[in-house]
Amino acid sequence: MDNCSPKEAAARGALETFKDLISRSLVAGVGTGTTVKEFISVASELLRGKRVLSSSLSTSLELSSRGVDVVSYPAERRTVDLYIDGADEVTADGHMIKGRGGALLGEKILAYFSRVNIFIVGEDKLVGRLGSKGPLPIEVVPEAYPLVSEELSSLGFKAVAREGSGKVGPLISDLRGMIVDVYTGPIERPEDLEATLKRIPGVVETGLFLGMADYIVVGKEGCNYEVLRFTRKTKAHFM
Repeated sequence: MDNCSPKEAAARGALETFKDLISRSLVAGVGTGTTVKEFISVASELLRGKRVLSSSLSTSLELSSRGVDVVSYPAERRTVDLYIDGADEVTADGHMIKGRGGALLGEKILAYFSRVNIFIVGEDKLVGRLGSKGPLPIEVVPEAYPLVSEELSSLGFKAVAREGSGKVGPLISDLRGMIVDVYTGPIERPEDLEATLKRIPGVVETGLFLGMADYIVVGKEGCNYEVLRFTRKTKAHFM
């Protein structure tokens, strides 16, 4: 236990801190990534018997392999009680970049419609400004990519269609959008950048998750963790 990694510490910390909340939740959403996989490994018993929505096929397969039933997005208007996910970069005010695993649209849908959002990260994900550690992923309508790329270039950004792992050609998400990495450098005003990108026709969604966290569990060396609380700004109107 003493030699667990920060991501393992974050996963265990989330389970420890929110065990009662998870137990009481009827509908749970689960994100994508290596830290989420750690969470699934320690929390699968608690997730069994619930309606679990997954942000990606890879997470669905991981959940199913551990005996957790994954359900489709509900046809009725139904709120997700709890959503748990990781993040690629996190700032002190709780803003995040997500999507370097290629599932940002599914993740943002579940996070928006969830009553409580819990994000789990290792302390290496903490940054002073978003965009400091890597590109900003966005999801783009495939047919629009040449035009979107040209528009991004005119705004001063380098945009690169991410290549699919193990295949020739661009990475297409589970929701059929093309994943494009936008090299922004450190972002001074993420809200302005989000608005600018969303105004471009063909951009389906961005990996900027701004004001979407209720809690962020930060895993540290020595299996320690810290739980950060935020005032969430983005919630579904009918919640």
